[in-house]
Amino acid sequence: MVTHYDPQVNYRIMVCITPQSGCKRLINKAAQRAEEVKGEFCAVYVNKSDFISKDLQQYSILQELFEYAQGLGGRVGILVGKKVHSALSDFAKENKVNEIIVGKTQRSAFEDDIINSLIEQVEENNINVEIV
Repeated sequence: MVTHYDPQVNYRIMVCITPQSGCKRLINKAAQRAEEVKGEFCAVYVNKSDFISKDLQQYSILQELFEYAQGLGGRVGILVGKKVHSALSDFAKENKVNEIIVGKTQRSAFEDDIINSLIEQVEENNINVEIV
């Protein structure tokens, strides 16, 4: 499930979420930013396998986050890709995203690797990445 942006909107924000309730702060930031610039935002989750996880707790958190984003006027999407940064950057480029909001809750090499790789892949397209 991927919902693309409205072609009439000039400023697009992508917020990257994971199945953690703390991602509501990222969604709030994206909604606030979209309102400030009269743009649109989309909350996306990257599933690293070819099927959505059967874990009911994870599914219910994602569903809650998607409903929350939609309640704030956002679109939602699930991307599939073995490399999270590539799935995110491909979506951002294809949809002419202007800004990406990502979260970082704790210091980890895995997060740093994904975020740094994402920044490298989108900087040539002048897409700003904000770490919240």
